[in-house]
Parts: sequence; C-alpha cells; structure tokens
Amino acid sequence: MTNPLVTIGLTAFDAEDTIERALTSALAQTWRPIEIIVVDDASKDKTRSVIDAIAARYDTIRVVSNTANSGVASARNQIINCAKGEFLVFFDDDDVSRPNRVERQLNRLIAYERDFARTAPVACHTAREQIYPDGSRRIEQTQGTREGREAPSGLAVARRILVGTSGRDGYGSSATCSQMARVDVYRMLGGFDPAFRRSGDTEFCVRLARAGGHFPGIAEPLVIQTMTRTVDKSLGGEKQYVLAILEKHRDLIENEELYRFSCEWTELKFR
Repeated sequence: MTNPLVTIGLTAFDAEDTIERALTSALAQTWRPIEIIVVDDASKDKTRSVIDAIAARYDTIRVVSNTANSGVASARNQIINCAKGEFLVFFDDDDVSRPNRVERQLNRLIAYERDFARTAPVACHTAREQIYPDGSRRIEQTQGTREGREAPSGLAVARRILVGTSGRDGYGSSATCSQMARVDVYRMLGGFDPAFRRSGDTEFCVRLARAGGHFPGIAEPLVIQTMTRTVDKSLGGEKQYVLAILEKHRDLIENEELYRFSCEWTELKFR
C-alpha cells in the first residue's frame, strides 16, 4: 500500500536566525513521501534568502512569498489552500521537530480514526519541550495522550478552552506548531480566522471541538521550542485575542455571569 503524502507547512517572518534549523528538521523527517510548503510572510530581514538557498537543493520544498505581511493565520491558510497532501502538519519557523514526529503523529491519528472517531474530524497534537532564554526547560503537555481510549472531544473541549471546565484527559495545550490533521478537516472548517493574529490556534480548536472534533495526543515532546518574546507574543496582545475568542464563541457559554467571570479572569491573568 502506498504511503499517504504529508504536507509540512511552515510560515516564516523575520526568522533569518532560526529558519534554517526549522527547515532542516522538516527535511530530516523519517516519513516519506512529504512536501514542504514555506510561506515567507514579507520578512524584512534575510529570511527569504535563507529559504531560497535551501529550497534550491530540494524539490520537495515549495516557497510562497508574500509582498505584504498578512499574519500567521492568513499565511497558514495559504498553506491549506496549496497543500497537495492528504495530511497537513504545521512547523514553526523557530522550532525543531524530532525526526520521527510526522511518522508518530500520523500513525496515532490514523489508528485513532479507525478505533474511535468514525467519521468525526480529528486533530493530533504532541507535547513540546520549551527552552527559555535563561536555559531553563519545561514540558508543555497536550491533551488526549491516554492511548486505547477515546480522547477528549466535542463541546466538552470547547467549554474547557473557553471557561476552564474540567474534563477527562482534557488538560494540555493544543498549539498549531504541534498539530496534525487531514487537509480536508482544515478546509471543512475554513482554515484559521485571519482576524486572530495571536491565539488563532486556540480559536481554531474551539471551532473544531464545536464540529464534534476529537483531540488525541502524544505525551512525548516531539517539538522543541525556543521561547522568545516579540511584539506579537506580548502578554497584552495575547489578552486582546483571548477576550476576542470569548466574545466570538459567547453563545457557547451557558450564562452571562460565567461569561463575565471568564473575561474578568482573563484580565487578571494578563496583569
């Protein structure tokens, strides 16, 4: 049986110091066949030159160059629209993925679909190892890591994301940089909302959960993140978009008092 084609999607913006290692980790994946789509979102530094130098040596890499910065959500949507693969996995421009990441996630996703999901949409995430500027490290867990049982799914996941309600095996991050799903799932949901220049991964997962999506995960950290602080990653910017997610999905929050509490709690968290 022929292996399914997996698209590795990578967006880049002013990442001249990190994009080479991110692309190298994509090329080093054990799974074949792959295609790699890189969107340079109007970088002002030498990112495009670094990408072009690598792409010239590998016919598996396709490069899309934006003339104006569109934001990560729109750039990811370009990848979704261009993807030829049956499955799509996202890498970030400053992260490194372990060589077996794509293979592990694909096997987990396909097995979960067969055993539990039936026709429901599925997104598989992996834990991440985060490295901070002071050299400290932590593991960011993901949800749904208990194999052999049904993973968190549906409205329970959406409400946990929005208001923090408890759920079985339901805690942990669902960042896009650790995400894999079928291309058809991304297209069915209309991709990422371009209005969210931050926290678009969170908003996407709320919509996936509302569509009945399942969230199986992998406990081993297959993504290594170098943590940085940029304007887009500032706490003030993040608070703005968390509040926007609550407003967009307000109809799912059972009562006005809980909605107000969630907004006030968000304000406190980002002080």
